[in-house]
Amino acid sequence: MNRTVPVLFVHVFYADVWAEMAAEIAASFDRPFEVVVTCPNPALDIATVDSPHLVRQRRIDVENRGRDVLPFVRALREVGPDFEIGLKLHTKRSKHRDDGEAWRQHLTGTLLRHADGEREPAALALMEAEPRIGLVAPANHMLSLESRVGLNARALRRVADTLKMPLDLDALEADHFAASSMFWFRRSAFDPLLTPKLDALFEREKGQLDGTTAHALERLFARLAEEKGLIATAAEAVPALTRAVREDASTGALQALARSELRPLDNPFILPVPELWRRHPRLMLVAHHLYHHLPRPLFLVARVGFRILMRRERSTGRS
Repeated sequence: MNRTVPVLFVHVFYADVWAEMAAEIAASFDRPFEVVVTCPNPALDIATVDSPHLVRQRRIDVENRGRDVLPFVRALREVGPDFEIGLKLHTKRSKHRDDGEAWRQHLTGTLLRHADGEREPAALALMEAEPRIGLVAPANHMLSLESRVGLNARALRRVADTLKMPLDLDALEADHFAASSMFWFRRSAFDPLLTPKLDALFEREKGQLDGTTAHALERLFARLAEEKGLIATAAEAVPALTRAVREDASTGALQALARSELRPLDNPFILPVPELWRRHPRLMLVAHHLYHHLPRPLFLVARVGFRILMRRERSTGRS
């Protein structure tokens, strides 16, 4: 087993959320680990992970651009190649949702979850035991890209061209992506992201709903791993994959398990927007333009109507 020091990359926008996450991380490791925090606010006081196993915690101050994605790319460059496995996290709050805190706890909790009797995250142990695993998303968050390309098509093309990455948008619709932009990853999978040319693609922060470079890369992280011949999966598949690795399973068997064990329909946090798009393909485009062009009071009214429509869609889907 190749046990190197894993590096945890965390983009911190909310100091209080990070304090909770830091405690979760401290309780999750009984072995050396490193933390790299990126932060868009130099004045923000950030907690240090209180663990005897923390090798180092470093902070990189960044501009407020590219959400959590551009800071991650820049941190990857600064840290360099001297690690094998990393974990990407961010202080997701989702203030517009009543279940925002539960959602964040699900994401980090399933990525940090241990196997029975172990004192390290099960996904990390799997990736150290099996070099063919390239990315592990949170449980139930490896989602279909069907109807999730839409507004991102232009940004996806720009990113693919910059990374010199083959991209067929129709084929991409049949693929999966790591929703939430949190995951365990093998560093070598993201070598293409080290090109400085990528930075110029990231837009200024304007509260965009979709269609940015950050959204495009969220849809491509798993594809980048697969382009390297690695397997991308989610946390619910880790137990089955771990057993298969112990039994010396073939690459084909691991690839099949990595997909067959996925349970995206068990995700209680993702609204049924894709089905809504299939029925009303112009709806999200309308919502996007409303967000940018309506006066805020009118947009708030429109948003209420959109939420009502999504709740009806959810009820229809479950009936």
